[in-house]
Amino acid sequence: MATMIELAPIDMTSSVMQDLERRGLIIRLAPRRHELPAAPGQTLWEPIYDSSEELGPHRLITVSVNKTRLDEFGTHVDNEEFLLIGDTSMKPLYLVIALCPKEELADKVARAALSPDDFVCLQVKYNDPETSFFTMLADVPHGEAVGEADGRPATFYVTEPRDLGTEITDLGDYEVRIREDAVS
Repeated sequence: MATMIELAPIDMTSSVMQDLERRGLIIRLAPRRHELPAAPGQTLWEPIYDSSEELGPHRLITVSVNKTRLDEFGTHVDNEEFLLIGDTSMKPLYLVIALCPKEELADKVARAALSPDDFVCLQVKYNDPETSFFTMLADVPHGEAVGEADGRPATFYVTEPRDLGTEITDLGDYEVRIREDAVS
């Protein structure tokens, strides 16, 4: 029998996203975050990061989530951008992020030491320049699910290397669920 880990979704606020960035889990893509000191008559640019050549060129994909289980919770070996551009009338979307890299999470699973404190469950906020656009860094376990509701699937965009796969996280005897009764 699985050990249940129930997560209460929290609002996707600027301070929550800043905390995830401080922990080294994401890079926020927000106003004033990456301004360069371009002098008058000058245009400057610099990469935020470069994808691995081995994984092919970048691509833009659309993702539509219409399942309530986190059965594709996993990691990628390279970064990907979340562009949470969406229609707020869709089913509620939840993004669950482990608060540690995949190796540390695997160790906690092996030691039977996993708890709700090892995750954050964000109730996705669409179209907000302070919270809705960010880079999920490589090897950060994460997954999406929708709430129990009628309506259209939750849809958003992701940019990622063309050949990027997903390594499903083995949670052993744990099952992670979202507590919708606790949505803030």
